[in-house]
Amino acid sequence: MATIGIEQAQIQGIATLLILNDELRKLINLREFGFFTTNETHRLVPYHTAYLWEKRDLIGIHLIAQSGISELDSHAPTNQWLLETINKIREHPKAKEIHAINFEHRNVAEISERRWPESLPHFAIWCPLLSKANHLNGGLILFRDIEFSEPEIKMLTWLMASYQYTWRILVRPPRISLRQRLKEKPYFITVLILLGIILLFPIHLSVLATATVIAKDPVMINAPMQGVIKSFSVSPGERVVPGQLLVTLDKTDLQATASVSQKDLQLTEAKLRTAINEGLNDPQSRAEIPVLQAQLAVDDAHLTYANELLHKADMISPIAGLVIFDNKEDLIGQPVRAGERILTVADPNHVQLKISLAVSDVIKLEPGSMGEFFLYGQFSGISVKLRTLGYNAKLLPNKILAYQLIADFTDTKDTPQLGATGTVRLYGHRVPLIYYLLRRPLQALRQRFGI
Repeated sequence: MATIGIEQAQIQGIATLLILNDELRKLINLREFGFFTTNETHRLVPYHTAYLWEKRDLIGIHLIAQSGISELDSHAPTNQWLLETINKIREHPKAKEIHAINFEHRNVAEISERRWPESLPHFAIWCPLLSKANHLNGGLILFRDIEFSEPEIKMLTWLMASYQYTWRILVRPPRISLRQRLKEKPYFITVLILLGIILLFPIHLSVLATATVIAKDPVMINAPMQGVIKSFSVSPGERVVPGQLLVTLDKTDLQATASVSQKDLQLTEAKLRTAINEGLNDPQSRAEIPVLQAQLAVDDAHLTYANELLHKADMISPIAGLVIFDNKEDLIGQPVRAGERILTVADPNHVQLKISLAVSDVIKLEPGSMGEFFLYGQFSGISVKLRTLGYNAKLLPNKILAYQLIADFTDTKDTPQLGATGTVRLYGHRVPLIYYLLRRPLQALRQRFGI
């Protein structure tokens, strides 16, 4: 009867082994494999707790799955002890073979510096999983309260052969060589060649910057003397002709000075006539004549200077063009110093382009480099040619450090309106397309790592 019971157990074990092999084929990833091996192996051999572990080159030994739980905490004390134990067993000569371990007869201090975890029994069986190169890169370890028998170890050996096959497929998926891929897809070679040609195609390196149309060689209208602005005879943007009145300074003090000088001159002239008439008979009056003549010249000079200042208080335009200044209501009544600029008169057909190029966008540019100016809202560009480069970066009102560049319009007959703003694209030397595409990422890497 005992023999019949053993045969029935063996038949049942073989049937279970076949069922497990059939279900094993349905696994598609390492997570499912870990859950299956730590939980379904119990149908063939009973145990208390099972662990599946793996060794990777970068992270070393780590646990994949544990029986009875869905999420594994690798920082738990029991799991930390188990990782140290697995590292010790891997150094054993029989590490690549299935064998039972009795931790009751071994010195626990030799296995790990940590205390034996109370949740684990002292009997275990070591089931290694090997790579194609016969390296130990994983395994299954089972714990229970009694020793594993020889028939159980034998059945586990059969099951581990199936586990080993699935393990190699899931851990190291078969690689298809590049040569084989190219044979299967010959058009891929053509695509690579075309892509390489496109990436090496030379194009102009370009950069975008903000730009404003400014006057070229404008005439500055400066205050001829210290005074107060009384009125404007023109408005901002108004066209003027030569000789047209632009600004008038307050003349109250100047007129008073001119009036006093006029009276002084008349008084001196009267004294001089009297001295001449009396000088015929009076030697003293005759002696005063040279003094009065000198005083007359001084008074005449004072009057002439006062009249010139009165004349200069009315500032006129020396050329024809557009008047450029801020709101006149903000300037009327404001004091000005001699030489202080009040407004500008510029020829609207004689303009240039002022470019603000941010320091972070600087490329190699030279005088004569070409570019295109795009007015806001327009798609067609206006050809420009770089004339001067700025070598001292300045902080713009928007808190951006930028260089100031000047460019001329190549077509002087079709120039944009004075004061117009937009975007200019400047072209530098030729570079491969791949460098053009990766210039920004490379620049960010250099700023980040200082290379």
